[in-house]
Amino acid sequence: MLGLWLLSLPAFSAERWQNDDYLIQSFFEVAMKREYGHEQHVRFSRWQTPIRLKLINEFGDKPLQAEVVRIQSQHLARITGQPIRLVNDNPNLTLIMTRHKQMAHWASRTIGQDGSVKIALKEGICLANFATNAAYEITRATVIIPVDYSRDKGRFLDCVVEELTQIMGLPNDSDKVFPSIFNDHSVDRFPTGLDYVLLKLAYHPALHAGMSADEVRSALPIAIKALRSNGDIAQANQRVQQDSLKQWAGL
Repeated sequence: MLGLWLLSLPAFSAERWQNDDYLIQSFFEVAMKREYGHEQHVRFSRWQTPIRLKLINEFGDKPLQAEVVRIQSQHLARITGQPIRLVNDNPNLTLIMTRHKQMAHWASRTIGQDGSVKIALKEGICLANFATNAAYEITRATVIIPVDYSRDKGRFLDCVVEELTQIMGLPNDSDKVFPSIFNDHSVDRFPTGLDYVLLKLAYHPALHAGMSADEVRSALPIAIKALRSNGDIAQANQRVQQDSLKQWAGL
């Protein structure tokens, strides 16, 4: 009887993070809050124009680093539907691979002297920042990765994955979001099924740049329903691996 009972169980059961309320809460944590302050009157931000990514590769294993950036950027483009093209000129996203001692110089040159930048330089391993226009569309972004320091900490791939993902419009880390690369206490080093769904939500047609918190809260159930219908939530753990950096690394 025990064997028959076990065979009658469903092939899989929904994970906690696949619940509608959990997805909405998680989206608010990573998309509608900001690290290092700036919490008031946050509007939803995302790219509305194609991303032109320039890699400034001045230190480290340059061919390997270029390949890692290419794979991660195209993985994000596939998930979100937001075009990302590597360019040599006229970028709107600049990713700088440099030495740790050069981070402050590059931050001053590309981002500025904002107080939050100084805090990030002091507390973080790598750094990302984006700017928006009056419509809250992301128009420019910078990622700075200290190759030497991040490798010493065993966090080089983490930096590439997390910072490139965050500048897509999911800038905040939160312990309330799990399993996720946006949770500093999570063991996940590559995008999870939850991260896949959060990215899908961020670029769903039901949402647009400039939405208030109330508008986002009203739109998310529409987007979640659509993602359930096409299997993106149920199959997220599998779909997030397609053409991923984790798959490339054989991990």
